[in-house]
Amino acid sequence: MQPQFIWPWTFPEFSISVSKILAIASILALMKSMISGQVDFAIYKSKQNLALVTMWILMHISDSLSPFPNYFAGVKSEIVLSAMNTIVILYFVGLGILSNQAMYEKAFKNLCIMFAFITVYYVYWANDMYFSNRWDMFTDGRLNSPRGTSIGDQNALSALVIMGMPFFLIGYFYVKNKMLKLFCLALIPILWHSIFLFGSRGAMIALAVTTFATLRMLGSHKVEGLNALNFKHVGLFKQFILVGFVAAALTQGGIMLSRTSDTADKARQQTEEPLNPRLVSWMVGKKLILEYPLLGAGPQRFQMASMQLFPGESVHVAHNTFINFSANTGLPVGLLFLSMFWFNYKNFQYCKKNKIEKYPILDFVDKSCACALIAYFVAALFLDMIIFEAFYFILMLNLAKRFVFEKELKLAASVENIDRRETIESAEVQHFTR
Repeated sequence: MQPQFIWPWTFPEFSISVSKILAIASILALMKSMISGQVDFAIYKSKQNLALVTMWILMHISDSLSPFPNYFAGVKSEIVLSAMNTIVILYFVGLGILSNQAMYEKAFKNLCIMFAFITVYYVYWANDMYFSNRWDMFTDGRLNSPRGTSIGDQNALSALVIMGMPFFLIGYFYVKNKMLKLFCLALIPILWHSIFLFGSRGAMIALAVTTFATLRMLGSHKVEGLNALNFKHVGLFKQFILVGFVAAALTQGGIMLSRTSDTADKARQQTEEPLNPRLVSWMVGKKLILEYPLLGAGPQRFQMASMQLFPGESVHVAHNTFINFSANTGLPVGLLFLSMFWFNYKNFQYCKKNKIEKYPILDFVDKSCACALIAYFVAALFLDMIIFEAFYFILMLNLAKRFVFEKELKLAASVENIDRRETIESAEVQHFTR
């Protein structure tokens, strides 16, 4: 969202790095919180944090011990590792700031609004390109991502938009302002349209899975602790969204259907070619994992290693985040990546079991983050998204939510014990008086 990315015609040579300014501001905020005693360092005692740090370290070790030289045909390993360094540092900075229980409602609201705003902007941008007849931004019928942005691929940008979708589908039932409710509802069809414009088949699958998962999340919701009127028409809402999604997919999803049909026709005509080129990449990735199981071939060495070890096989990238992690930086890193989803599944189950719906903002974050992670997981099956910032942002937000929720439960239990003790003492005094 930096000026030179979203308004390149106005700021073609904008030299100020807004992201660095915000990073420095975040670090200063953490230092201020530490000095004032507002940071609870217990938030860092998490298996998820240990897994992330271990991944980070192993990626650097893999790079330094790689049997292959640096990769210059695409993004160099230094750039990937530098981005990962920034992600990990700001992940832990954010966790420290979010550990302040006294400010959690304001903090979570602001972060969710920020993530939602980014989603809204790219939905607006994609539709603006279409309705403004900016056909120079399309290639083979597919809308390209904005030029110069860090998300230089329409597939990855589609994943970002889909991860933001649950914040609106679920948010419809949590906002009280009627105009905001209408906005959440009105955004959904144009959000779907933006995904169709990007023309990513993997994103289409992620969109369908995430939509159904989000509606199922709403269907199993207990209204305890919330205004029951908010969920009065949830059944009708689900039917409306389902019918709308099917209609949108049939009428607007032509680019995905035609690409799938073309791929199938090509496979029938050239029987030596697989139905999907990704299958070739995945099989080569499997061979690389078996060849270098511990530390992989090295970050960003997938193509170089595959060409040297398996000449004649046309492979460019892994087309799968788990295979990318495992083939490039070792199977342990790939397994640690998968463990993130297990930790967050247990996180969701814990919150559901302990009735997080009594705390509306935490409940909203819980369900929205769970659906956003589903969107990322499905998209990651078809894309290389090892330094996809939105994924680590959701991990941070979800872990902070669990931490604050546990503190709220302890506080509620403590208050309940005090009330019970005061009731018993009062009864004893009355009995003694009598």
